[in-house]
Amino acid sequence: MSEGPAQYVRERPIEAIRHGDPWRPFGYYIAALESTLEELSRDLAVPAGGRVLDYGCADAPYHRWFRPDVDVVGADLAGNPAATLVIDEDGRVPCPDASFDAVLSTQVLEHVEDPARYLRECERVLKPGGRLLLSTHGVFYHHPDPVDYWRWTCEGIQHVVADAGMQVERIEGIFGMGATGIQLVVDAIVPKVPARLRSLVFRASHVAISALDRRQSPESKRTNASVFALIAAKRG
Repeated sequence: MSEGPAQYVRERPIEAIRHGDPWRPFGYYIAALESTLEELSRDLAVPAGGRVLDYGCADAPYHRWFRPDVDVVGADLAGNPAATLVIDEDGRVPCPDASFDAVLSTQVLEHVEDPARYLRECERVLKPGGRLLLSTHGVFYHHPDPVDYWRWTCEGIQHVVADAGMQVERIEGIFGMGATGIQLVVDAIVPKVPARLRSLVFRASHVAISALDRRQSPESKRTNASVFALIAAKRG
């Protein structure tokens, strides 16, 4: 069986991928995603001594965004040592209603079997007026972890969030159509490129993606993007 995009990503050290190394796959994507999410995290307006739920925390890479007196609680499936709370088999977080000032959900929703139930749980654990920072995919290749179910349009992601009882206050698109197109081409050709040449392909694509993405307006990227990121507040 030939190597696919998910396999060549998994072979790379997560630290290099996470920090946007331009010689690694998705280097520009990771750097731009983290920058946008960090900027949006300021809109969460977490108070001093507040609590944040990282719902599907994986290796909990974004906890450093919050001040030391904020209690950032990771929740994930059983077996993740970075998680404080273990998500039930039905997707429920073992905590009371209105327990958190903010919920952080980054690149999780596409892997969730029931997005509506997941988002209702985000709404349940938020205090009235609390905010959700959510990012998930618009256009992207299949990347199971362990499964990969969903993709959204800009209207679609706002609809499912609103249907769960939260008001979208801000939405941003990350990586416009040109940048996304280059990345998809790279995903298609890299498995066929000799391993010793792949770093050069990643570096070249990083330069091209960066240049094209800077040319696309924020308004255009809010409509067509590889990743959508939004801030939503619990009603009431």
